[in-house]
Amino acid sequence: MKRLTGLVSLAALLAFAGTAEAQHRELQRRGYLGFGGGLGVPSGQFGADANLGWVGQAYAGYTTRKGLFGARLDATFGRNPFGTVGGFWTAGGTVNAIITPGHRPASFHPYLIAGAGAYYVDATGPASSGETAVAFNGGAGVQLHLGHRSDFYAETRFLTIRTERAVNLFPITLGFRWGGI
Repeated sequence: MKRLTGLVSLAALLAFAGTAEAQHRELQRRGYLGFGGGLGVPSGQFGADANLGWVGQAYAGYTTRKGLFGARLDATFGRNPFGTVGGFWTAGGTVNAIITPGHRPASFHPYLIAGAGAYYVDATGPASSGETAVAFNGGAGVQLHLGHRSDFYAETRFLTIRTERAVNLFPITLGFRWGGI
């Protein structure tokens, strides 16, 4: 009986190890990294105070087996000048949900993105002050498949940083993504 229990335990351990290795390979296949840059278009009251600026973006994400759902951690930074001296610096991160409708893999596919996080906003100039606040974003993008697990992407989102005077802008980014489905 001990021998049978030992053999069953060994078989279960080997099956679990094989499954864990397969899950690890699957995780590597579906994980991805990306970076991009573009324009920061101010909106609302922030648009009255700030001019067109620039943004930079880096992210890491994960997609489900068929690529329909995913999650992404974004780090974004940017600057919007105002007047002749000074400007607004923004830096922060968001955790986002991604929905990619349509058949996968495809050479071209749209996606929807929405999430929340925190941003630091600093106004440089005569009355400089910095503040960290909660942020929300939502938008859409498209991916164009370039080759083996690499894509070009273009996306725009509405980003609101809930400071005393809300900082609202539309980051429009272009970039590259490696990995995933």
